[in-house]
Amino acid sequence: MIPAAQPVKTAFVVINPVAGIVNAALLQRNIESRFKHKGWQTRFHLTAAGEDLKTIVQQQILSGVDLVVAAGGDGTVAAVAAGMVHAPVPLGIIPTGTWNAIARNLMIPFSSTRAVNLMTGRHRIKQLDLMAIGETVHAMNLGIGFSSMMIENTARAEKRKFGSLAYFSQGFKQIFGLQQRRYMIEVDGKRYRGRAAEIFVANYGMVGLNVLEASLDIKPDDGKVDVLILRARNLFDLPGMFWQMFVQRKRRTPKYRQLSAAESLFIRTNPPAAVQADGELIGKTPVTVQVLPRCVKVIVPLEPPLSFPLQPRRV
Repeated sequence: MIPAAQPVKTAFVVINPVAGIVNAALLQRNIESRFKHKGWQTRFHLTAAGEDLKTIVQQQILSGVDLVVAAGGDGTVAAVAAGMVHAPVPLGIIPTGTWNAIARNLMIPFSSTRAVNLMTGRHRIKQLDLMAIGETVHAMNLGIGFSSMMIENTARAEKRKFGSLAYFSQGFKQIFGLQQRRYMIEVDGKRYRGRAAEIFVANYGMVGLNVLEASLDIKPDDGKVDVLILRARNLFDLPGMFWQMFVQRKRRTPKYRQLSAAESLFIRTNPPAAVQADGELIGKTPVTVQVLPRCVKVIVPLEPPLSFPLQPRRV
């Protein structure tokens, strides 16, 4: 008896042609070749400004695909994931952006060939959290203050020319001009007020460095987001604040406070401030965030990321 032929699997691949410094045409040919070598067929979509990517992804899933792939930076991954909330198929990631913090956090290979091999070979699935912010869904983080000003002042041309170094250059400049704003934060119904130079909502972590994120107990699949309130007034406050955060692992000090939200949070600042989410500016405060726990399946390597907490957290 001749065995029945196995149905050919289909991957829908979203490519951001302006992410990082890759050549989109060459990237598409390489991805198509690697999937074909593994016996898969592919459909491609190159992103364009102003399009409704969430709906495009949802329509492709309804039409019948076995995998959705996001080839781009953190913003691209988040935009694709927005169309995959509670979807039956997994998300694969090919990191081609400036910093790729999500991929770093999940230990995704940076080579497109190795990333495709991971998707079509042995892997495991993580159920990851997302954040709904207004009509959009985001994956990695939200920042108000230092981080949003850094992104606001980094031109796309600089990012394409210098990559992640463009952010570090702007970040270095921002350190010497820290500005505190009054804030009111409502976390799962509880209100907090004060002044801060940065309010950072971490879902998949901060910069994709697992050792730092583990020291703050930030995980991508724990059903919550963490609110980091940084109260540094100048450059000289930073060393002590970082020591208390990452070494002593305190949740509350005069310069720093960490809160957790399992359902929702609301942030207002005075004066209003720019808001960045996953490395893209999305508007100004006030802003409301809804936590979407464990709602997207993501392909990650078999071996879990190693983390080395420096010492038990003090409460």
